[in-house]
Amino acid sequence: MKHVTVERVGLDQLDATWNPFQSQFWAQAKRASRWHPFAFSFTAPAVNGQREHTSVVLVLVRRLLLGMRLAYIPFGPEIDAYEGEGAQVIRLFSRALRPLLPKGIAFIRFDLPWSKTDDEQIVPIAGRNIRLCRESVQPEGTARIDLTQGYDAVRLNFRERARRNIRKAKAQNIVIKNWDQTSKTFDAWYAIYLETAKRDGFTARPSAYIKNFLTLPGKDAECHLYLAYDRKTLLGGAIILETSAVALYLYGASLRVEGCSPSYLLQDYAIKKACDNGCAIYDFYGISGPFHRGSHLEGLRLFKRAFGGYVCYRHQSLDYVYKPFFRVLYAGLEHKRYQLQRRRFPHRMSQQYSVSTEE
Repeated sequence: MKHVTVERVGLDQLDATWNPFQSQFWAQAKRASRWHPFAFSFTAPAVNGQREHTSVVLVLVRRLLLGMRLAYIPFGPEIDAYEGEGAQVIRLFSRALRPLLPKGIAFIRFDLPWSKTDDEQIVPIAGRNIRLCRESVQPEGTARIDLTQGYDAVRLNFRERARRNIRKAKAQNIVIKNWDQTSKTFDAWYAIYLETAKRDGFTARPSAYIKNFLTLPGKDAECHLYLAYDRKTLLGGAIILETSAVALYLYGASLRVEGCSPSYLLQDYAIKKACDNGCAIYDFYGISGPFHRGSHLEGLRLFKRAFGGYVCYRHQSLDYVYKPFFRVLYAGLEHKRYQLQRRRFPHRMSQQYSVSTEE
């Protein structure tokens, strides 16, 4: 790869169509939690003999201790679109990006995009200055549904597990409604979210953090909260992040209900709404990864695969290191934090892709 250019551009140049995490919406949402968002245009020779490929990449920067900073790229860049091995693409991109970032960046953490459908053969990326993370920030596997044939066709591929639970929920007169935009209703759902976090062993996000997703104006993406009711009793809800092409299941919480699971009916409703809104993909976001990495997410695999579809995998999180000492220090502290979390919740789930594990 002979020619690589990286230039800073406006956040409005991000293309959220197929990647909600590379959107203006995500940039603004993360700004509220002390991340500073930047967008960069990355141009390099493309695969298949094409001359060049350009993508715009969202980079989030956050201050660490001692004047150091961490740069983080959620689901980017599209390394498979560029000529050369993955390690080479990351190395050249990181080197070209460094002078454009704020001073004091210790390393860049990458969560790379999804690979081909149902392919567990994810070759680890290794090379000079590249370090694999012990724990991935984002899930290494996801379950997806192709919505292009419409809701009726999608529902034909639901497995019996999903069909059965949907029938039971409807038999008990559980109904799904859109959030009424009131703080009272959100607070009631958030109380269920806290209860679900305690029961399933994941770290709950603060109320203000989650509500921010629901109240941000949607430029290239927006969030919806769908709620399950038994008459006037709130049983649970799901937050879905939508672009023009992808609906992504971001957060979920539900109470234990004897005889049925509201979660299945919630997902059925969210899938139908995504079809109505013209989305091409429904992404359940978060199952165990290739070769059982992230095995604590196996329960989510059972739930999410009940709706049919297919599986995608990706590389584990990795860092391109500028300052080795600070990266070693950060990684050591991070590992200790994970160890403490496991002791508290041996079968923990993760806050980014949580849902009740009920049957």
